[in-house]
Amino acid sequence: MKKNVYQIIGFAQKAGQVSSGTMAAKTSLLRKRARLLIMAEDISETTKESLVTTCQKQNIPWLLFGDKYRLGTCIGKAYRVAVTINDDGFARAILEALETGGDEANLMGVVKWQK
Repeated sequence: MKKNVYQIIGFAQKAGQVSSGTMAAKTSLLRKRARLLIMAEDISETTKESLVTTCQKQNIPWLLFGDKYRLGTCIGKAYRVAVTINDDGFARAILEALETGGDEANLMGVVKWQK
């Protein structure tokens, strides 16, 4: 199931709907373009706390998924610890793939998707 999530992130990148990197992700969150924040499980605690706080203020779902090298590779870049998905359809597809896949990702930080 992880493979499907990485493919969806790659498709979102090709469609121009991904902001990658810590600063780009934070900017996307602050400007309310982001629909979902994906952070690598090996992200530093201070960076994670900063991004999660911004997500909570903006009411944007977030999750920990994979490692920074695979996250970067799926979008065709060097390692990335944070990416935002800036499209509702791609964000829903990722959340649905994770829900059907079971416990592939740490979903403790995911806020329920607003309908």
